[in-house]
Amino acid sequence: MKHQPVSTARLLAATLVVAALASCGGGGGGGGGAPAPVPTVALTASNAQNVAGDATNAGVQTAKKNPLLGLGAQLPGGGAPRTHVLSRFLERQIGQILQSGPAIAAGLAPTAATTTNCQLSGTQTEDQSAGSIVRTFNACSDAVGESINGSIVISGISGTASSISASISTNLTFSFTGFADQTFTGNFGFSESVSGTLLTITISGAALVLHTGTNTENLGSFTLTTTIDTSTSGTTDTLTFSYSSTEIGGTVLVRTLTPFQIDPGSEKPHAGVLQIIGVNGSSIKVTVNGDELDPSPQVKIQLDADGDGVFELTLNKNWADLT
Repeated sequence: MKHQPVSTARLLAATLVVAALASCGGGGGGGGGAPAPVPTVALTASNAQNVAGDATNAGVQTAKKNPLLGLGAQLPGGGAPRTHVLSRFLERQIGQILQSGPAIAAGLAPTAATTTNCQLSGTQTEDQSAGSIVRTFNACSDAVGESINGSIVISGISGTASSISASISTNLTFSFTGFADQTFTGNFGFSESVSGTLLTITISGAALVLHTGTNTENLGSFTLTTTIDTSTSGTTDTLTFSYSSTEIGGTVLVRTLTPFQIDPGSEKPHAGVLQIIGVNGSSIKVTVNGDELDPSPQVKIQLDADGDGVFELTLNKNWADLT
């Protein structure tokens, strides 16, 4: 997957630049004094594989199982991207807005709303007030079999020659042929910075809700940091969040013990270690041995059901088993 670095010239031309999602470090939302999430799911031999798969896929923003599939349909290129779908969708929205550099450089002075046609059908409208930019999608379709409705509000804009940050509020519904509609809501912060060939994107906030069909997934108190080496397109992911879903029946806490490493063109990480914490100290350790193209077993799942520090169960699985 090819990521493009933030252009220094583009950032200088904008003077004040943008980013998205209510964060610890970057503007807006975030829920201030909200209590920290606590685990409510007991991790057992019967749910270890399912919980490990769902939490891991959510962390790398995969388009395979997680309701972020619809976001992938909104991105250019040969088919929907497989990972970092949310990050790439936000990059695209921000990049398009940055093309109106003079208006942003002027400090978001109010301008008349403008409506443009989407590539295949529907429209998208951009309305700039003194303090925010609102992008509204109306049955907007840029690819066969998909459309998007809803809006993104970008505010709290700040930036330098090598970084951007802001807050975003989203309420988007994606329709994709063959899948249930997917609704994505949240208030969060997004920041993006460049150092040499390294592009770092951080998405963080108090709550991000993804709803599809009868299943609702919620990322709470989340920080998802992706660093892309733009000379190779390889990525490194560091994650911490609470994860809740209808499917697993409650909440677990998730963090990387060792960052995930993903090669360009791969769907899944080839290295990294994830810890999932449940009720009464129960935990799961997910160790990545290889990506989806590497020999079996690609993933090792270890369960400590009673919290005594000893793994009672080890499952050797492939990525296909976790989707």
